[in-house]
Amino acid sequence: MSSRPSRGAARLAAILDALPDGLVLVNANGTVVNANTIALELFETPGTALVGRGLLDLLPEFDSRLIPGSMRRPDSADQRGRTKPTRMIARRTDGGEFPVEVTSASLEDGREAYDSYNAYTGDELLMLVVRDLSGTVDTEAELARSQRQTEMILRAASEGVVGTDTDGRVVLVNPAAAQILGFRASDLGGQELHPLILHSRADGEPFPYEESPLADTLKSGRKHRVRGQVLWAKNGSRVAVDLTTAPVRDGDQLVGAVMTFTDRRPYEEQAEKHAAELAETTERLTAEIAAASERHATELAAKIEHYEAELADKADRYTAELEAGSERYAELAARHAQLTAVLGESLRGPLEELRTELGTLAADPAGQLWPEANQILHHLAAGYARMTTLVDSVLGYQRLDTGAEQLTKANVLLDAVVAAGVEGAIELIGPGRAQFAVHAPPIEAEVDGARLATALAHLVADVAGVDSTGKAKLAPGGGYVDSTVVVAAAQRGDVVRIEVRGPFAGGDPVHEPIVRGIVRAHGGVLQTHEVPERSGSAYVL
Repeated sequence: MSSRPSRGAARLAAILDALPDGLVLVNANGTVVNANTIALELFETPGTALVGRGLLDLLPEFDSRLIPGSMRRPDSADQRGRTKPTRMIARRTDGGEFPVEVTSASLEDGREAYDSYNAYTGDELLMLVVRDLSGTVDTEAELARSQRQTEMILRAASEGVVGTDTDGRVVLVNPAAAQILGFRASDLGGQELHPLILHSRADGEPFPYEESPLADTLKSGRKHRVRGQVLWAKNGSRVAVDLTTAPVRDGDQLVGAVMTFTDRRPYEEQAEKHAAELAETTERLTAEIAAASERHATELAAKIEHYEAELADKADRYTAELEAGSERYAELAARHAQLTAVLGESLRGPLEELRTELGTLAADPAGQLWPEANQILHHLAAGYARMTTLVDSVLGYQRLDTGAEQLTKANVLLDAVVAAGVEGAIELIGPGRAQFAVHAPPIEAEVDGARLATALAHLVADVAGVDSTGKAKLAPGGGYVDSTVVVAAAQRGDVVRIEVRGPFAGGDPVHEPIVRGIVRAHGGVLQTHEVPERSGSAYVL
């Protein structure tokens, strides 16, 4: 016999190598005598060989009675020695294990099909088809878990859920749906849903299938939500529900619909109960009100007479108190005018003059001062400038609050207003006392830019931790405090929002009233928030 395979045998070998599953031939001794390429890839590892291995080493769970040399015939094989697919664990030549599905069949004489392969000597062979299930087992387990979870959800749902195919026949019913409608799940399975529970309207008139939301969902794929829909229970009673229908698709193909509904009967019974209670309560209260009205009318007449006498007595006293209050108000107005005059003329003028003189001395063009003296003069000049700015802010707020001045609104860009506010804050707290992180896009807003910049300056000074004398506050518990002040602006619709966040708590009695007055004049709102995990505050304007 020639050692070269015949053309037919070579073609058959090529076909077997192209199979998607592994193919293994076993002789009467239970030894692998041949295998296709897929089988070699499944079982062989580098440095080992599949041919010559014992079958039970590769498939420990395989029924040894199926091996041709066995004297016992298994019950699982048919008359021709073929078996159904069986799942088991396979073992590679290096000992590694993986799940497979095995189908076997007896070959009466393997020589004719493989006369070119001389690795066996018996006349009878066992052919095994081995399919690798490594990915399939995980997928099936996940599908089973997902199915169990879906079933648990459907069982736990209080709403009724019914699934249908494209013909409107029931393919799924959860326990809540069967309970609400009074059916067994087996009564509904496979039946057309419309004739069972949607056949008539609430008044008893027939409800054509074509006009039902379920029919439209199955036809067009549209969702429907219907309040007060009537379904019909098994005993013929009406069941008012809130109903929803939705399509079920497999990819782009419509394969059915799902209908969910909530039983409205408990709510309607509760509403009827409340209506009866309300009618009873109304009747009782009407009688009580009538009796109380009569009693109160008598008491009222007596009290009116008593109060008229008291009113006449109090009118004279209130008139005297009103005259005294008017005089007190006039005195307060005069004091306010005096305080405004003192701040605006008697105090601000000298402060401005002192600031100018100190600035001139601090300039020291002749260089006659010691550096320490020059530094002190600069510090004093900055302090007087801070006091002057504060006086100007207070006077501007007083004039705005009393109506002596009005806002001058114009369309301005908020980034310019925020920048002016930061510059004004530096004048109030002094240079170098704080760092600034500014986030202000060029948002256009209709505001009084100068007064809004003044408000922002005082907000920054309030949270920066520097008082009106220029002294820095101490952090709670001591230690380092980040002096960064964040100023951010944003727009939401027609509303502009500005946030000022600093390391210290706000609420200064000098700064906050000025800010609130300016914000209130703009028709805005000022809110204060605590900074999480920090001792500071954040203002939102």
